[in-house]
Amino acid sequence: MYCPNCKTNVLTVREEIDLCLVIILCIFTAGFGLLIYLAIYYDKKPTHCVHCKAICGPYLSEQTNNHSTLKTNEAKSYQKVELYKTNEPAIEEHSIFCYNCGVQLSEREGLKFCAFCGTKIN
Repeated sequence: MYCPNCKTNVLTVREEIDLCLVIILCIFTAGFGLLIYLAIYYDKKPTHCVHCKAICGPYLSEQTNNHSTLKTNEAKSYQKVELYKTNEPAIEEHSIFCYNCGVQLSEREGLKFCAFCGTKIN
């Protein structure tokens, strides 16, 4: 499993048996509580780091780590591509636009109607 303190994959162990609880269970339940406690204790999976006793998470493989890095790099490059796609050619200041549909009209003299929507141009 992966230890966040050691920042590496490590072997794990179970948490230590609580001796105070063992003594109390032996005295007050005549040993039956101790049997239940031990059954639950040995049924738990080991989750604590061998070195620092911190609680560990799931095992991280090199492939998983590289795959997540690749996904973030792909997302960044996709954003850059989208930025380049949105850069359209600059529109000249003296261009004529249809006030009804917004289409850029050709600069021919004597143009009286929009070729796209048919609106009269003044």
